[in-house]
Amino acid sequence: MFEIALVGWRAALKAITEMMPVAGPAFLFTLTAEAALQLLQSHSRAIEFAILPLYWVAQSLVLTPLAIAVHRYVLLEEVTRNYALDRSDRRFQRYFGFAAALQALWLSLWVWWIIVHFVFGAPMPGEPVPTGAEEHLGWILVFGFAVPLVACFVIARVTLSVAILFPAVATDAPGAGWGNARDDSEEHIFRMFCTFALSFIPTLLFDAVSDFILTPEQAGSHAALQAIGIVVRATKSVLIVSTFAAIASTFYVAYGRRLKGGVPAA
Repeated sequence: MFEIALVGWRAALKAITEMMPVAGPAFLFTLTAEAALQLLQSHSRAIEFAILPLYWVAQSLVLTPLAIAVHRYVLLEEVTRNYALDRSDRRFQRYFGFAAALQALWLSLWVWWIIVHFVFGAPMPGEPVPTGAEEHLGWILVFGFAVPLVACFVIARVTLSVAILFPAVATDAPGAGWGNARDDSEEHIFRMFCTFALSFIPTLLFDAVSDFILTPEQAGSHAALQAIGIVVRATKSVLIVSTFAAIASTFYVAYGRRLKGGVPAA
């Protein structure tokens, strides 16, 4: 697992280096999205909650060309020479469509938190329990924490079960579909989870730095610090997407029998 994570990082960094015409625009678009989010976040929590789903979808959109390019680089040794945000391209449509579907599953947690917030007065993530909500504390614990926790595990498993679908779509595999990805991944979920978890540990450093820099106390009156924090977050997003694409491609080679069009085992 550690070896696959390490190989994934090496492949991702090599792909970024050799495909700067793709990685560069992807980074700049991500940087723009991060800057817009940071600017709007400073207004109110209500605005922040409203724009976060749009931000996640927009980020997925602008990073799709990079993800596809990394898949094709790892699997086909193809070096993509330009960043193509072509919404009419069938491959792009399918890849972004599947990514958006997963985004919708994760966004359902966000919507659930908002509903529980208005019905029971439960705090949104990162907020303390408001005064006067003690009478609904039992319901808050069940619907505000227990239910989202279970849902998070379920959605994470769904995400892992279809991770190898993305390299299949990026390479136009004949069996690229939800069902085949799920069946091919069924016996390997734990290994995939551990590998992805290990591979994303280095990005926690980016989170720590950006979260510290972008706290109101630190960045409130320092435009330079805000700019640095935004750059760090954009860099982290590009690295995560590239590493995910590289590792998912490795698992696709190892497990994607049905996705490649092979005959299912009896």
